[in-house]
Amino acid sequence: MPSSLKRLVLSEVTKGTERDKQRRAGPSNIANPCPRCVGQSLAGVEDDREFSLYPWIGTAVHAYLEHNTFPAAKHELRLVVGEVKGYGVIKGTTDMYILVEENDGTVTAYVLDWKIVGIKKIKSYIVNGPPEQYRYQANLYARGLELDGQPVDKIAICFIPRDSGNVNDIWIFEEEYQPAMAEAALHRAGLIYEIVQNDGWETLPSDDDCYQCNGIW
Repeated sequence: MPSSLKRLVLSEVTKGTERDKQRRAGPSNIANPCPRCVGQSLAGVEDDREFSLYPWIGTAVHAYLEHNTFPAAKHELRLVVGEVKGYGVIKGTTDMYILVEENDGTVTAYVLDWKIVGIKKIKSYIVNGPPEQYRYQANLYARGLELDGQPVDKIAICFIPRDSGNVNDIWIFEEEYQPAMAEAALHRAGLIYEIVQNDGWETLPSDDDCYQCNGIW
């Protein structure tokens, strides 16, 4: 039986956060390549996934970056990124919006998303590109900033390894903001939500590589 101290520590580590209480689907949900998972989110059904330290570590790193880095940037901006037909407004919180002065004196407006993942995944992303879900998610945030009247030139996804001590293993993927990707994610979510309403989210197919559906969390 664990000691009283260990039980106390575990209860603090595993207690829910405000983000855990989110019921409405957000950009990360509708960007998911798995139709079944998108439908489940739009139906307001929670995951029964067991607690994992990985997202807990990611949340901690996000909090550090928000409060201790880039004081001139805008952090944790709550945005309306668009609307899904029949479902309503989709809101999300972008990690960081930053203006970067380039060597030629021009300024590039970035929307940046932090991702805390294993070093093996980062090496795979460097070779094969990051998951499409991350790109759609970042472009949805960029659309939200654009709707808010902020200029956006590029999206950036900064991958920080949770299992490497080498700062050079941090990798940043960046590309031009692509409004069409954001529009496609919203349109697809609308089609999925129509199925959810008519037939239920359980009728939707799973993606072959879906970690959640295949129980590989």
